[in-house]
Amino acid sequence: MQKDTKSPRTFRDALAAQVLGDIDALLDKVEAVNGSVNAATDKMQQTIKQFEEAGETYNQAVLAANMRSKNEMIAFLQNASISTIAKTKDEQRELLQELIREAVGGELTTLKQGLFCAKTKPALAQWLVILAICIATALFSSVATVALLHIKP
Repeated sequence: MQKDTKSPRTFRDALAAQVLGDIDALLDKVEAVNGSVNAATDKMQQTIKQFEEAGETYNQAVLAANMRSKNEMIAFLQNASISTIAKTKDEQRELLQELIREAVGGELTTLKQGLFCAKTKPALAQWLVILAICIATALFSSVATVALLHIKP
């Protein structure tokens, strides 16, 4: 702010002019500093906005990665549980078959032996029936023989 002024006539006027000139220079500097501060504020606002956008982008990326990891973990756990269930079912089936074989195997062997013995040897009741038939046949034949012998020709 250069102003056209007259030369000072006294020392006081010269001092006042110099002080006013210094104040004017200071005001120019304050205005320049104010402009710099406003520019720095605008730049900081832009930087803050960029940081916020970067933070939001990072947050979205982290959320997406977490969701992807969650889905991958769910798929892995489902596959693992399906294979574990299949293995468990097979193991349980084999275990049950083995227990049934052990429990029923002895019974079947005993039953087979009993059936085999029943086929090869008659039971006591069957022996009594055979004995009764034999006795009846013997008595009948003895009576028939005695009757034939007592008949006179």
